Amino acid sequence: MNMKNFLSRTAASFIVAGGLVAAGSVTAQASAYMLSEGQNMYTTGFTYSTATDWFNQNRNRVPQGCTSKDYSWNNSYTYGYSYYTNLFASASLANQACGAGAKSTGLGDVTLGIRGRLDITRNGRTWELAAIIPTGYDAQRINRLGYGKFGLWGGVAFSSQNTGWEEKAPSYWEVGTGLNYWFGSPATQWKSYAKWSWRLDEDGVNRIVLKGTLKLSLRDHTPEPIPAAGGFFRNSGDYDAGVIQASYARRVSDQWTVGFGVGETIWGRNVSASRFADISFTYSWDD
Repeated sequence: MNMKNFLSRTAASFIVAGGLVAAGSVTAQASAYMLSEGQNMYTTGFTYSTATDWFNQNRNRVPQGCTSKDYSWNNSYTYGYSYYTNLFASASLANQACGAGAKSTGLGDVTLGIRGRLDITRNGRTWELAAIIPTGYDAQRINRLGYGKFGLWGGVAFSSQNTGWEEKAPSYWEVGTGLNYWFGSPATQWKSYAKWSWRLDEDGVNRIVLKGTLKLSLRDHTPEPIPAAGGFFRNSGDYDAGVIQASYARRVSDQWTVGFGVGETIWGRNVSASRFADISFTYSWDD
């Protein structure tokens, strides 16, 4: 297998196995992988998320007064503009509901970004910048699709799979971190993740990925209060969350990869204690 096909397959496996978590808004998260010039990658998938409890302001888990049932159709596209630069975009269509009458359906935030190499001599070392554009936000609803403000994302990511010889390695790791800044009421968020991938066979056709994500609010604005079920309020963007997830990905051909994942928010503040499951499909091709 040549390096170009190897990188394409590796990136496809990681993008799918990482899971598509957000419902109604897709905010950026760093990736350590670059496509080669002229390569394209499109991922689409569906996520179902539900919760009966809420992590309150004191990080205590309490009943949220209704059972949330959120569905989203997630889409992302990456283009290898050159060896040094990738362009990417993502968006979700969502249906969010919690109790009678508290329902929202539509397009969430749209993310447009650029990714580059921190080290031009090796893979697995990247930076990225992105703009987050509000679309379907409705301030009159309890369930809101996105954040309703223009945002910026900046992040970096690193992977132990960095030179190509690791193609036969049984496992490898990836970490990333960055900031979401909003021009308005949502609080700036610091996001970090770590994940570990295991090959289940010599050629890496089947993989398992474990991932942990930590989101912390820097609370540098006066957050917009939003009424929530159970008679309390939450604040737009002002939340903390710890999420764990496990995924399985299978490469079904040189161009197609399918993935399945499950996860749960196990810790947080001003956020639902949600469980989720997803299925996703990735198609990659050359110009």
